[in-house]
Parts: sequence; structure tokens; C-alpha cells
Amino acid sequence: MDQLMRVFGLKREAVLLDSWLYILKSMCAIGVGFLLGKAFSITRLDMISVLLGVMYNLEAVNVSGVKGALNQMTASTLGALSTGFLVFLMGYHVSFVTVALGMGLTLYIALKIDYRMVSPVAIFTSVYMTQLLQSDALGNPSVLLTFRLRISALGLGVLIALAFNYVFSLFYYRKIGKKRMEFARLQGVSGLKKTYEILSSPIGSPVSSSVLASVFNDIEMVKANIRTMMKENSLPFNRREKANLTVLDDMVNAMKSMIHLAYDCIFMVQEKHIEVTPMDLKKLNDIVERLGKLDFTHPSSTDANLGLNSDDEILSESRIKTNLSMMEKQFNRMVELSTTLK
Repeated sequence: MDQLMRVFGLKREAVLLDSWLYILKSMCAIGVGFLLGKAFSITRLDMISVLLGVMYNLEAVNVSGVKGALNQMTASTLGALSTGFLVFLMGYHVSFVTVALGMGLTLYIALKIDYRMVSPVAIFTSVYMTQLLQSDALGNPSVLLTFRLRISALGLGVLIALAFNYVFSLFYYRKIGKKRMEFARLQGVSGLKKTYEILSSPIGSPVSSSVLASVFNDIEMVKANIRTMMKENSLPFNRREKANLTVLDDMVNAMKSMIHLAYDCIFMVQEKHIEVTPMDLKKLNDIVERLGKLDFTHPSSTDANLGLNSDDEILSESRIKTNLSMMEKQFNRMVELSTTLK
């Protein structure tokens, strides 16, 4: 049975990111999208836009979903207008010039809205306006009909996605913060284990400079999720749950500090060739083992005695020792905070 679970089950990290719920939400949302899309005379002509609009806007956090949907709709609408205008100016003669200029304008508009990323929906809209032109009753190509169809179908998909984001958030929002923190803990354990392997290896062993990059990215993602949830006003959080989010935010910061200190230890060993003593390795191993024993999905089971006996004076002639002492303090802070979660 365990072997079957390993083959067909998702990793614990994926489960902590509510992947099963995301699969269920996607199935329900795209099913409803299909039914509603077929129910309207306009949108039934472009079911691809409806269904893609649904899938591109399913988010775990409502605030992110709304912001992303608004950005996509704005970029798609402006991109469709600019590309459609070019098609009209070219006398509906679509050439490589029309396609290139339309895509360039769409990318420019999308980057003006959000310079960090270009919405794939906006890109698809630009291609759509040149390759899937609709015709009027007389058989003449029409930019207005094409624009109406694309935006109507996309808009319906976006609305369905936002509705399902909200409905499903009622089922898991109160647990999502703890699950995200548990995910961050697992990534932290992985990062500290890598650090231990590097520090216990002979000086000069080849090590990638980005060995902890994925850990940093995952922790930043968790931090962003929690910060976004703290801005959530559409769900009935009570005071205790609001307080939990504040505690979780502090815990993420503590975990992030530990990984920063681990990275600094790696830097000092690899670049400055500072010697790591057996006592240093033992201290790091203790941190890894105790961090591995925590479970933030069940904070009530946290053993307050898991805290480490860190030195009151953390300054040391060795930067490695100083970093490890500071890591112990951050770990103890995280344990203390976890006992206050309800």
C-alpha cells in the first residue's frame, strides 16, 4: 500500500500547497465554464477563450487572483484594441508586419501594466486578433465582432475563476497559512542539510553558488502568500486567525534569517576558507534535527523543550560560530512563536 502511495500519490510538499484541492477546484471550475460558455450565444463560438480564462486565473489567494485577473483583462483589452486597429488600418490584410507590430504593442502595454511578467492571455489575444478574425452577416471580416467575441469569452472565464477562488477559499483559508509555513519548514530543513553537507566536505570541493537559491525562492513565495492573506478583507477572519497570520509572518522571517545565515556560512567556508570545527558541525546538526521534528500543521503538538541552549553572547572570533549561534536564536524564536498558534 505504501508503495502504491509513493507511485500515485503527490509529494508532501505538493499536498501542503493544496494541490489536491487545486485539482478539484480546476475540474469544477472548467466544468462550469464549459456549461456556461455553451449557454451563451456569443461565448459558445469561442470556448477556448472561456476555458483558458478559467484556468489562467485560478489562484490560492483571492487578492492575487483579483489583481491578476484585472491585469490580464486590461492587457488583453488594450492589446486587442491596438492589434485590431492595426488590422483595420491595413485594410484587413494580415501580413508579417501586422502580426509583428500587434505583438509589439501588446507586449509594451502588458509591461507597462506589470513589468515583472507578460500575461500569456494578452499574447494569445494579440495572435487571436490577427488569426481568428470573425465575419459579419455579409461575410466581411470585422475587428469589432472579433474583439467582442474574444473579450466576452475571456471575461466569462475570468468571472468563473474568481467565483471559484472565493468559494473554495472558504474551505481551506483557515489552514492555508499553517500549511504554507510547514512547506517553508521542509524547504528550510532541505537547505540546512545541504549546508551541513557543504561544511562537512573538504575545503575546495565544487559547490554551486545557487545551492540555496530554490530554498530562498520557496520561502519568499510563502512570505508573499501570508502577506497577501493579511490584506484579505472578503473573508470572515476572526481576531485569532488574524493574529495567527501575524505570528506566521514572524516565523517565516525567522526561517528566512536562518537560511541567510546558512548561506553566509557556506560563503565563509568556500571563499574565505574558514575552518569548521566538529563542534560547529554538531551544533548545525542539532538545529537540522530539531527543525525536522517540528510540525506546523499541528502547532498544538509543538514541544517547547525543542528549543536549543544558545549562548547569550553570540559574538565570536569565528564568524561561523556567530552565525550558528544566531541560527539557534532564530530557531528558538520560531519554536516559541509556534506555541502561540491556535
